[in-house]
Amino acid sequence: MGWSFELCPFVFSKEWGGFMGVLDRLVELALEKSRGVFIEDFRIGLGLTAVKLSDGSCGVAYSLREDLLGTCEEFSKEGVVGYEPLLSPGVKASDFVREFMSDNPIAKSLGLATINALLNRDEYSKGDVMEYLEYKEGCTACLVGHIPPIAVEFMAKGCDVLVFDRNRKEGILPDWAVRTHLKRCDVVVISASSVANGTIEWVLEHVNTEEVAIVGPSAPMVRGIFPVKVIGGIRIIYPEKVLEAITRGVGTRGLYSLGYAEKVNLLL
Repeated sequence: MGWSFELCPFVFSKEWGGFMGVLDRLVELALEKSRGVFIEDFRIGLGLTAVKLSDGSCGVAYSLREDLLGTCEEFSKEGVVGYEPLLSPGVKASDFVREFMSDNPIAKSLGLATINALLNRDEYSKGDVMEYLEYKEGCTACLVGHIPPIAVEFMAKGCDVLVFDRNRKEGILPDWAVRTHLKRCDVVVISASSVANGTIEWVLEHVNTEEVAIVGPSAPMVRGIFPVKVIGGIRIIYPEKVLEAITRGVGTRGLYSLGYAEKVNLLL
């Protein structure tokens, strides 16, 4: 592997005037790839947000619904002739990329979906992401974000399982407990929603193993950004059908079962 887990995931950049975190580098790379590309369409769904670009590519990201205020005008602003959307099709893709650093959860999801549309173009491996992680009976497995199927698989292999999540339930640790528990984990699976909500950098600071994966449709499937072993994400097969399905409330499992997208893995 080309990463050292003894190092903090930050690098110094003269262009940025200081230290860049993984998310800054992700935005920088997406901006480089966005030249001459425009936003053709986008959809904001219950579980996923999707963006289609002028070059035909499509990306999705987790809809940060937990952070919504529940107001009618949450994705609009007051203009000269009344309220208008914060973002609209037809603008430069770079405008959406910059919104990933926005404090508006809808704009932030659109920003990440645009980043994924721009960057998720590598050669990928199919199969279950768990096939690429090494762990054994009696090890301590950690899930940052509650992913029940993966938790069940770890338990079936005889692992001690710790789950951290922002939305705490019985048997699940609060996300801030990562700071005190994650360093003793032998294998770590991080939900890609941590990229969407911006907590991924903080999580990676507390990892103390090379057996690390980022998993989920929000995952930017790109090399040279995240110090992990494998990234398990999504490949969009039919962009137009994905947009239509998300408009109708279809989620990740639905996209897979309909054949509009497939699970893929990027080995780092």
